[in-house]
Amino acid sequence: MHKRIAVLILLLALQSMVLTGCWSRVEINDRLLVVAMFLDELEDDKVLLTLGYAKPNQIASGAGGESSGASMPYATVQGEGRNISEAYRNIQTNISREIFWGQVKIIVMGEQYARTGVQPLLDFVNRKSAIPLKTYILVAKEAAEAISMFPTQIEKFPSEIFRELVARKKIITGSVKHFMIAQEYGRGMILSYLSPNPDKSQGNMIRVLGAALFQDNRMVDTIDIYKTRGAMWLRGNIKDAIITFPSPSDGELISLLIISAKSKLSLSRKDEKFVYTFKLDIESIVDSSNSTLEMSDPDTMRHLEKILAGEVESRIMQAFDASLKAGSDAFQLGSHIAWNYPAEWKAVKADWSHVYKEQVKLEVETKAVIRLLGTQKK
Repeated sequence: MHKRIAVLILLLALQSMVLTGCWSRVEINDRLLVVAMFLDELEDDKVLLTLGYAKPNQIASGAGGESSGASMPYATVQGEGRNISEAYRNIQTNISREIFWGQVKIIVMGEQYARTGVQPLLDFVNRKSAIPLKTYILVAKEAAEAISMFPTQIEKFPSEIFRELVARKKIITGSVKHFMIAQEYGRGMILSYLSPNPDKSQGNMIRVLGAALFQDNRMVDTIDIYKTRGAMWLRGNIKDAIITFPSPSDGELISLLIISAKSKLSLSRKDEKFVYTFKLDIESIVDSSNSTLEMSDPDTMRHLEKILAGEVESRIMQAFDASLKAGSDAFQLGSHIAWNYPAEWKAVKADWSHVYKEQVKLEVETKAVIRLLGTQKK
């Protein structure tokens, strides 16, 4: 009996020796919760890193709404360095809490930084495993720092404005994950391009300028908001959209609201070219009309559906043509070659930007249906 008790005590003692606990644990009260990163290129080849964080002493106070400087639950801290790591460490040296990357929602790059090259950012993110892959990346015209403390009117944090715009598919989607995938398939990317609205008479608003095109980890061009809408169709980022065009009868404006969109992209080889066929089925309703056009007539409706299909196709082709001109496989079309023609992809991968400009063709087939005419007050 005594031997059994002795053995049991020995086993418990040995077990306690291997239970070392969480030696690297950092209490939540000792962390600085970073929700946004802003990166700018400085003139002396240094990097300016701005981190937006939730104020620990005000994180639970209040909801949204415009806040005064004293009550805002959000603040920023900055550091400079020869690279992102050095800038980050310079920040860490001067603050009392340990920076925590697990709550980062957005990364905003200044245009100069984006044009210089984003490989250092991708390397930093890849090594900081706490940064979520779903973190959105955007490009700011001129300096990202200018929008790091953008006044909020609805959301608690400025980062929430951008996150909601992307989540609700109001701007084109680009994330850390998308960039990582692009490294394997064509090295092209498209990100939202924005700035603070300089017209203060309209209030404090973010102005979406369009999109930034990337190739080989560098920003190479921009496209306007009209072409960006076409890019969103091709990327499958459209949740809803308004298409407005003049009536074929009297020239008055008719607006159709897209309520459903389904697409399919296929690839074939024709005449030494990679030919992509983008099939799109859309459903819409009449959102508004200033025209006297008789919409109850079936022939009239078919004509409007044809116009709608043409408007959507025009936007898509303009976005695609802009990417060809820039040599940017912004839609990762190269991935389809890698999946369907692996041997050919191996041959063209190294020079894909040039091949994309010369040997890629897009055909768009759109079927548009107007489901409802909408209701009118009599």
